[in-house]
Amino acid sequence: MTHLELPLTPLQEIDLVEVPRLQSPAPQHRIEGRVSLSTAVVHPLTAEEAAAGEAEWLGFLTAEASHSDYLLLSLTCAFRPPANGDPFADAAVGVLLESPDEPADRQPIAWSISPKKRFHPVERATTIGLSAKLAIVESTLELTPGQGREDLFVIGMGERDSDPEWRIQATSRHPLVGDETFMLIVKATAGAPVQARVTVAATIKHRRFGLIPYRADLPATLRTIDLRHQTNQRDRNTTTTLPGSGA
Repeated sequence: MTHLELPLTPLQEIDLVEVPRLQSPAPQHRIEGRVSLSTAVVHPLTAEEAAAGEAEWLGFLTAEASHSDYLLLSLTCAFRPPANGDPFADAAVGVLLESPDEPADRQPIAWSISPKKRFHPVERATTIGLSAKLAIVESTLELTPGQGREDLFVIGMGERDSDPEWRIQATSRHPLVGDETFMLIVKATAGAPVQARVTVAATIKHRRFGLIPYRADLPATLRTIDLRHQTNQRDRNTTTTLPGSGA
């Protein structure tokens, strides 16, 4: 398994806007200071890079190079505790991958995603483990006999599709507070443009009004990610460190 170091990108505070409902008067309620979203990390996974020390990738990427590109995309979403006591009940982060003006058979997909399933929150991720075929390698949590059932905190879905999504659920053991990092390997047609459209939603449990759904009002710079342009910008300004392969 090979490990990549992920740069810590800045978080930008975003507003939550109440989802319109038939019985809700306009304007919709807006909440500030509860959610932040990071600038995306985009890193191409290339045969040239593999040849410089990531031998596990080399054969796979060399065989794929004529028809497919692979790019790492990483986002962090931060959920903050309430000042008034109204907690998050759940949240969702979605990514829609697309290659504009390309036919259906040339659209990008999420080749691998992380997390797929987790029972508890973790600290903000700074590394990613990749197998020889660029699948994200995750540590697993085993429940011991007699420990009983534990509710899922995060579940990811949409691997090998163009619209991966993660759902985060507050549980009796873990409130929905803290930083969550979402990663995917994007498989795209070689040389084709690639965009990722990001959506964030959350449900807040209000003491007076009950469960109210919200969607994030994302600025254009966070809502739409041009993976090719983002890659070029990163290459001009930073260098990603690649530690040696692990066992």
